[in-house]
Amino acid sequence: MKVRFRWKGYPVVSKEWIESLGSGSIDENGTKVSVEVRGENVEVNGTRFRLSDLKEGKLYAVTEEGLVPLEIRTTHYFKLKPLEKPGHPTLEIDGIHMHQVKNVDPWRDTLLKVAPLKIRPGMKVLDTCMGLGYTAIASLLRGAEVVTIELNEEVIELAQWNPWSKELEGATVLKGDAFELINEFEDESFDRVIHDPPVITMAGELYSRKFYAQLYRVMKEGGVLFHYTGNFGRSRGVDLARGVAKRLTEVGFKVRRYKEALGVIAIKT
Repeated sequence: MKVRFRWKGYPVVSKEWIESLGSGSIDENGTKVSVEVRGENVEVNGTRFRLSDLKEGKLYAVTEEGLVPLEIRTTHYFKLKPLEKPGHPTLEIDGIHMHQVKNVDPWRDTLLKVAPLKIRPGMKVLDTCMGLGYTAIASLLRGAEVVTIELNEEVIELAQWNPWSKELEGATVLKGDAFELINEFEDESFDRVIHDPPVITMAGELYSRKFYAQLYRVMKEGGVLFHYTGNFGRSRGVDLARGVAKRLTEVGFKVRRYKEALGVIAIKT
């Protein structure tokens, strides 16, 4: 199902940001946000609240009616989690970060994933797992036409509050299961594919040979896929990337490891 993605237009703040910044301004993806701090009293773009109203590790939208915690509890717990300094937040699902945050911020993590794809203007890119849309946005900024898929409506809702996701308005956003939706695309539809799925214990079907065969089908000859694998299982001696590379090779891709972004590159030959 196609979704009309629209950024809600509100500034966001966290306790960590205000404590580190004090009075001043925050650049939220091109929008200047004014922050005034007087002891416990805080004013952001004219809306007043107390610093004690904010809890550490949470991001809040500042609306005319007050603070909106950017978290949703349904069958899972979804939230936008700020880093120590103002900038791209990460998405957390049941306490698991959806971006690398150790020694790197989510945007730098995104650029590492997109760099080997060498995306050029006019290319058509499939982003299989939208999240906050950072890889889709990086592709849009390189002039690509982007289709991105997100399973969870909660994630789409949170992304629409996130100032650093607002460029997703330029992408085609589809709500649904990538494992099913991949069947609806025509053969050789995409020049590039970014596959950054949740950990294998949460979405094992997105690591399957069957799904990889569908990725191969929808890619143009010479098309390039980046598949993020992360470090999952390393502490137990499990080499997830090796298994991923093996299955990708079995369906026809030429594969190499890409350790800079903890993933593999696969080329349709």
